Amino acid sequence: MRILIVGMDRKYNAEFFFKKAFEKLGHDVLLLNEYEGIEYPLITRILHTRTSLFKYYLKNLPINKNMIKEIHEIDPDVIIIFKGELVSEDNLKRISENYDSYLYYPDTFRFKPILKNRLKYFSAVFTAANEKDFYLSLGARRVVTVPWACDPELHRKLETNKLYNVSFIGTWYPNRGRIVRGFDDIYVFGSYWLRRKNTFPPVYGEEYVKVINETIINLNLHNSTDILADAPNMRTFEISGCGGFQIANSIRSIKKYFPQMPTFSDVHELKELVDYYLSSSNEIDEISIKNQEICYRNYKYEDSAKKIIENL
Repeated sequence: MRILIVGMDRKYNAEFFFKKAFEKLGHDVLLLNEYEGIEYPLITRILHTRTSLFKYYLKNLPINKNMIKEIHEIDPDVIIIFKGELVSEDNLKRISENYDSYLYYPDTFRFKPILKNRLKYFSAVFTAANEKDFYLSLGARRVVTVPWACDPELHRKLETNKLYNVSFIGTWYPNRGRIVRGFDDIYVFGSYWLRRKNTFPPVYGEEYVKVINETIINLNLHNSTDILADAPNMRTFEISGCGGFQIANSIRSIKKYFPQMPTFSDVHELKELVDYYLSSSNEIDEISIKNQEICYRNYKYEDSAKKIIENL
């Protein structure tokens, strides 16, 4: 099958891992870069995801000027649009009239402006969320839960020393900031953190895997919308794939995916769990090994890609 992915061409994002997984399953995969020719991609993304004020200017972006012509030249069997934040509604309509198209939407309940009045153009929406009513209420024809996954070639156990008792890898959000303020010795790797102590730039790829392996307890602090959507995040599966130990927010489906994963409901419970597991290395090893086994058996990107193919 010839699959066209429309999304951001960047290493280690969802498009990167799914393209690799589809190819491993024997499909011919091409990627149309939604951000090609965009001078300020971050600002452009923020303007178009958080507000509908600029939707009428989407047609002027490079992707929308050239998209239909490029799709006709590629002539795919199926089109999977990742987020679709820069694709104009006019192009979505034209694509839906001529091709079997789907939306992969990993941002759960965030950024309603890019979903409202647009979901009707897709045969189905693929999402990590287990709560689907949000998409159905916005006009989705069909919603399929596809959990995040790991890539065993990247997400793996490393033989390295433990440098951090507790760390968190991720962008600052208000709920994350409140939790991190409750700890004196947590190491943070991510963007937009104002704290100075033990705070470092974001890490990706091999550096990301290295920090996970160098940490005794990896905190997995979900965005509040992921909790509402019952959508364990990308980090849940990547840390598990690395054989790392994590404590995550209490989300209903986490125990379905990883029955032994410790979870917390508030910062006081989290502190108790951190103190307990820092003195229980045997339990940490046992849980980490079990979670990696589960991840490698059930939640590789090839598994998620197969589920998508089965639902096309």
